[in-house]
Amino acid sequence: MHTKRSRRKCVEPAGTGERLSLSRKRELDKRSRRGAMDEAQQLAAEIHDGLGQELAGISLLVSALRRSPKVQHPDVQQCLANISDLMIQAMVSCRRVSEGFGGFLVRKQGLTAALLHFASQFEDDNIHMEFHGRDIPAGWLDETTAYYLFGIGREAIFNAFRHSRAKTIKVTCDHADNTIRLSVEDDGIGLVEPDGHGIGRSIMEFRARSIGAELAFIAVPTGGLRVECQLFCSNTVSGEPTDAGRLPP
Repeated sequence: MHTKRSRRKCVEPAGTGERLSLSRKRELDKRSRRGAMDEAQQLAAEIHDGLGQELAGISLLVSALRRSPKVQHPDVQQCLANISDLMIQAMVSCRRVSEGFGGFLVRKQGLTAALLHFASQFEDDNIHMEFHGRDIPAGWLDETTAYYLFGIGREAIFNAFRHSRAKTIKVTCDHADNTIRLSVEDDGIGLVEPDGHGIGRSIMEFRARSIGAELAFIAVPTGGLRVECQLFCSNTVSGEPTDAGRLPP
């Protein structure tokens, strides 16, 4: 004897599939950002531990060569001195790249302290660097989002240093009303690219879109450019931020 079993069709509530799709997309985006960060950290480690050590070894060899009695001619000494200076500059650039792109400082010290450390490397006789900021409370940012914000600040600082011809660069990283505000302002020549869309700007815009941040490039009335980035943090916790420090006067 055969009996028919009734099958009950499961009907998902309206919008369930769309919510799952959006949730899946967010998860994939998060994994993609995390993967990009891991790759950057791996590359930075290879630069620091590989290329950086090799440059240091070459620099030591050049220093030893300068002490050799066979190369004491003034012209030869001057050439070796130039090579030594270039090696030192290369090692500084190598360390700056590995620290800036690796995100190690972000992981160990947090966003604001990492930006402070990075900005301090550009202080010299020609450019005055000012930094104002407070630590972002724990729970406001996941590691990859903090890394992307750091990348925006890093690119803005580097562009201002290299292209703006500024005398002063001001970096601010603070927060209010569940929103993180990052700005880099210079008193230089303003936007370098005629259409305002250089590679550096495109990179910053991509990073901002990836984390849902608002990014603006604002001409300073007295001359120069201000790069502003704002990120609303929905999953915030209470807590008063502390001073992350500032560059010495």
